[in-house]
Amino acid sequence: MTRRRWISRRWQKIWMAIGVTCLVIAMMVALGLWVDRQRNTDFADARGSVVSELRHTELPEEAPQLRFVEVAESLGIQMRHGPGARRRLLTEDSGSGLAWGDVDGDGDFDLYVVNFPGPDGPSEESANRLFRNDGGDFTDVTDSAGVADAVGFGMGASFADYDGDGHLDLYVTNDGTNRLFRNRGDGTFEDVALSAGVADGLWSTGVAWGDFDRDGDLDLYLCNYVHFLTLEEAGAIDSGTQFEGVPFTLNPNSYNAQPNRLYRNRGDGTFADVAVAAGVDDPEGRSLGATFCDLDGDGWLDLYVNNDVSQNRFFRNLGHDALEGELQFVELSAMTGTADPRGSMGLSIGDLAGAEDGGPDGRPEMFITHWIAQENALYQAVVTTGGALEFRDKTRKYRLGEVSTDMVGWGTAMVDLDRDGRLDIVAVNGSTLERPSDTSRLIADKMFLFWNDGTRFYDLAPHAGTATRREHDGRGLAAADYDGDGDVDLAISTNRNRPLLLRNDTETSHRSLTVRLAGPASARFGARVEVRTSAGPQFRWWGADASFLSMHAPDLIFGLGQDAAVSSIEVLWADGQRSTRQEVRAGLVVLEHPGESGDTLR
Repeated sequence: MTRRRWISRRWQKIWMAIGVTCLVIAMMVALGLWVDRQRNTDFADARGSVVSELRHTELPEEAPQLRFVEVAESLGIQMRHGPGARRRLLTEDSGSGLAWGDVDGDGDFDLYVVNFPGPDGPSEESANRLFRNDGGDFTDVTDSAGVADAVGFGMGASFADYDGDGHLDLYVTNDGTNRLFRNRGDGTFEDVALSAGVADGLWSTGVAWGDFDRDGDLDLYLCNYVHFLTLEEAGAIDSGTQFEGVPFTLNPNSYNAQPNRLYRNRGDGTFADVAVAAGVDDPEGRSLGATFCDLDGDGWLDLYVNNDVSQNRFFRNLGHDALEGELQFVELSAMTGTADPRGSMGLSIGDLAGAEDGGPDGRPEMFITHWIAQENALYQAVVTTGGALEFRDKTRKYRLGEVSTDMVGWGTAMVDLDRDGRLDIVAVNGSTLERPSDTSRLIADKMFLFWNDGTRFYDLAPHAGTATRREHDGRGLAAADYDGDGDVDLAISTNRNRPLLLRNDTETSHRSLTVRLAGPASARFGARVEVRTSAGPQFRWWGADASFLSMHAPDLIFGLGQDAAVSSIEVLWADGQRSTRQEVRAGLVVLEHPGESGDTLR
């Protein structure tokens, strides 16, 4: 064989090997693409699987059959929020709230609903309303009580006995002068805001009550929002001007933030604003809500402030560590992971640690509702190995995040809806986006009833009744057992519509324990209540669950499951004193402050 023929055959073999190799590679690539096409949704035809809402796994078999029935008008709660046509103003679209409180001392909770004047000015239709609870039926006593505030542009409301006379007083926030209605004890109120020094004049929103300096008098933190300019002030032609697209009057970023107030109670019926001196005025925050709660467990009430499109603030109370005897706060938002810059509206406080986290640990978690596309947040309290306090966002771990991306969240509450011993979460929603076909109306949203199974949450609102399935322009949320049957009912304020009262008609064999605290308001606000059950401890913080522009009823309802009693109840009052009671049966129990009862063990 010649050398040339040998070389020729060698190249033939080489090219054949190359050809076979290329063919094998091509076949493998084709096979890989075919397999990937079968499993990769990027290549799949999605027309058959596109849905309008986020799907979750099926409900577990143990999920309760929650049932809520809307009963407001049938029980006498009759009014409508926001008279007249919508004018595309941030002030109108943001409100309003509502609050529960026993104003007449008869043992059941009355309801105050906030309103604002329409384009035609103040009228009876635009007034706030007070509905007295008479054993489960309601009577409008607004006029006789003197709390209508028809001229005020109403935002929020809260009840507290600020002067310690044993009668529940009422504070109302406005876009403009606020009101402090002092309860005379005879069914009537008088506005003393100016003489007490808490009238303010800015656009006020949420409030927090608490004795931050432990002097025995109840102090008040007041949130202010933005310096809103009317159309006339901003140079628009008139209040009826029609805008193309979204007007600046609906965007909070169009306006400068306003400083907050910390009103220190002097003990003589008047207050002094010490916000700047204490370091909590937060002048860059567009504040919508706040809570006084001992977040770090050192025995002093800290302050957390919810801000819209500006960072939230965690102010730690320095307590006895403050210099020169003047109590001050230090801002620790960034260090604790709570400097949330989203549009924060509603705020709720509770111990949500699940079974996989070792169960409730006595540290408060924070649930915060946000604007559209921002997801709600659940901050879980963690103490690091170095002893530092951190709040870590566990929203997605508990499946509370993605489901809220297309909602605008407002009022919220951590409550035990089915009395199984685990805290659930309620949130009301209502978009601030206009309906494309009719800009005189906002887009309504569905509410959330997040049931807690111990490891994650399931939204049961679509299964809990007609009212919870419907879309609403929700704003304020206030929880209460208004009918005294041992479960949690829900009052909801709606923007430019009627308030809702959702009666909890859930059928269950579970029992509950209602804890009512008796004693000075300064010792109750922020008090930690621990209940020991067969399943472990449960914790609540009295008056700290802030919601949005609203106030829940003060009674704390603990679900007991099948237990007929609890082994103990311990109250760590906000002034540092303790009360303990052993072996308490399900139902209502009243725990008195040691200063009232003269005994720390009851």
